[in-house]
Amino acid sequence: MQPPEREIGMLKKHREHIRKNLDLLVKSTNYGLLAAECVHQGILSVQMLRNAEDLNGKRFNMDEEDVRLEQHRRLFLKITQRGPTAYNLLITALRKVNCLDAAKLLESVDESGSRPPFISLNERNTRRKSADIVDTRTPEAYEGACASKKPLNDPLGPLTPYLAPVEGPHRDVKKSDKIYTDDVVGTYKMRSRLNRGVLLMVNIMDFPDPKRKRNGAEVDSNSLIHLFRELGFTIFAYGNMNQHQFFDILRQVTSSSYVQNTECFVMVLMTHGNRVQEIDKVEFCDGSVVDMQKIKNHFQANISPLLVHKPKVLIFPFCRGDHHDLGQPKGQYDPMEPLYTLQQEEEPEVETEGMSSAYTNVPTLADTLVCYANTPGYVTHRDPETGSWYIQKFCDVMAEHAHNTNVEDILKKTHASVGNMRTKKGSMQTGAFDNLGFNKKLFFNPGFYSE
Repeated sequence: MQPPEREIGMLKKHREHIRKNLDLLVKSTNYGLLAAECVHQGILSVQMLRNAEDLNGKRFNMDEEDVRLEQHRRLFLKITQRGPTAYNLLITALRKVNCLDAAKLLESVDESGSRPPFISLNERNTRRKSADIVDTRTPEAYEGACASKKPLNDPLGPLTPYLAPVEGPHRDVKKSDKIYTDDVVGTYKMRSRLNRGVLLMVNIMDFPDPKRKRNGAEVDSNSLIHLFRELGFTIFAYGNMNQHQFFDILRQVTSSSYVQNTECFVMVLMTHGNRVQEIDKVEFCDGSVVDMQKIKNHFQANISPLLVHKPKVLIFPFCRGDHHDLGQPKGQYDPMEPLYTLQQEEEPEVETEGMSSAYTNVPTLADTLVCYANTPGYVTHRDPETGSWYIQKFCDVMAEHAHNTNVEDILKKTHASVGNMRTKKGSMQTGAFDNLGFNKKLFFNPGFYSE
């Protein structure tokens, strides 16, 4: 009796199982998340994915929905050609992006023990705790398809403004009746109808551990998109992405013609954060972490020359530690025991005032406001139904006051509103912002144009 012929590439039963259930797999997965994770897992290279997305010129006769459906189908079909390990890697990728129904469907084709066992991410024990205050839904709430009703931009796709309608209640944004200026410190130009501003919004909601999902974060996306549309901004809106994708998108946007022509740039990065050895850290959907300073450095004049002299507002509404700010009881403190100690100032060795002269250089990082939802060391708060405290109050204040109030006063009023909120256990939150050479006033002037 001859031994069975050795199969080359993906097992035939695995290929057939994918093809047989192709429509169900497409329906129960999110193309953008899965495609990115397949590249991250090494199932496909970026060029392979680009080739699969090309459609050989057929897309010119298809509408956008049909294009994405065909690209989604081709993604799975391409994986069937990717060797004997691709099937297991695909299951891993599906679990990483929380498409658990699709992962279970692929696992069902094998008898018990025929593949290496997988540890359910829902059952995985981890000591890492979310510093962001989230709801207490059971793990079952995360099961099922991860497809979004209104998917945001694809980080692997072309750079295009986000134009889809947003769901949920919309704020009535008051409109300006003139272009506001300040004769004392000056005003950043905000007059254009077509190039008023660019918003880059990144909202990372899913992480390798599904229990750390940022429930309610999609409400913040909808609020910000609606608000900045009313302000006349061009919007680039993204969801889950890894660190590499984030910096790639950041480079694309800040070097684009949209930014070259814009009067103002706003970035909102919503994700998990923490503070380690006095350094703020940012986490991406693949669990990778980067120093926040690296993100701020991108806006230096030599790296983002198209934004020189333009107002830049960077909003980081994530945790900067894992402590809960429970405040201090009114009237119950010891005035003899200072809350902090002032360090003795050192005498400067070199004076750097210099002489006044005509200059040909520009500051390394200027015209920038860096906005935080809290102070160093403390957590931020997010309601799983209504969104994060900071973003929702910011949108409220902007809608009510942006027509005649400059952005720094907007932030102060936002911080005051957030400061009045408490969790059931009394935890509070104090907003803050850093002014980095933001030496003029910025009025958004919604609805009023002079150019």
